[in-house]
Amino acid sequence: MRNIKPWIIFATGFITLLLMNSFPVDSGGVSLIFVLTIPILIGLSLILAIVYNWVSKRVKTKSMQNSMFYGSVAIILFLSFLFFPCSDTPCPCRYVFNSIQVAMNYQEIKYDDLFIEKTKTNYPIIVAAQKKFRDNLPEKIYYVNYNSITDYSSLKYFVIYIINDSIKSNNENLKMNMLKNGIVEFEEIFQNDTMQFNGTLQGFVKMDNQFNNYNDNGYGYINMSETIGNYNVSIRKEIENDIRTDYYFFKLLYLIL
Repeated sequence: MRNIKPWIIFATGFITLLLMNSFPVDSGGVSLIFVLTIPILIGLSLILAIVYNWVSKRVKTKSMQNSMFYGSVAIILFLSFLFFPCSDTPCPCRYVFNSIQVAMNYQEIKYDDLFIEKTKTNYPIIVAAQKKFRDNLPEKIYYVNYNSITDYSSLKYFVIYIINDSIKSNNENLKMNMLKNGIVEFEEIFQNDTMQFNGTLQGFVKMDNQFNNYNDNGYGYINMSETIGNYNVSIRKEIENDIRTDYYFFKLLYLIL
């Protein structure tokens, strides 16, 4: 076992690679990880492994060997979490804590939790809702924001979704008028202004005179925006299960809930 411990110490230097595949990383954080964090931690773990191997051959006391081994592993693990970029996203420990809370309150998860804003802070709740309502998930979800045209702050958020070939919304004030050729007209009175835009029964596609700023990257992500009255209306679609497919931690959370 003593011969394996230096390798275990060295292997802990790569824990950051596991973390970055398990949890979201800050914007630009990936380059920081590869340029600084990983080389530093691998170098430090290699030094600690060499020192442990040298000392363990000279110190016969088991308690001293174990203290040095666990201390070396603890140092690398602590620094791995400390250096993980998370200035504008929750840190891994916060994700774990929030996920435990969500799991403890799993019975209180509602269908509308599928439609909360898809921010990284909300990932545990969204994954729990996807698991709880896995037999009745929408095929497509479009995230809609009414934004101020002065500072682009969000004034109202809701979703339009497609389920069982029907188009629905969690916005009770939004009227959906069925026009010819499968066109759907969405209309709402918002702060004394009439918000009106069109989509289709299959969702939002590029249409004439609708959403000139339309971008479809071909991989399931769609962004579009248009100025209507005093507001900028932005609509976004993402891959519905990307949280679970992109991050090991949330894939595990989905399995154990």
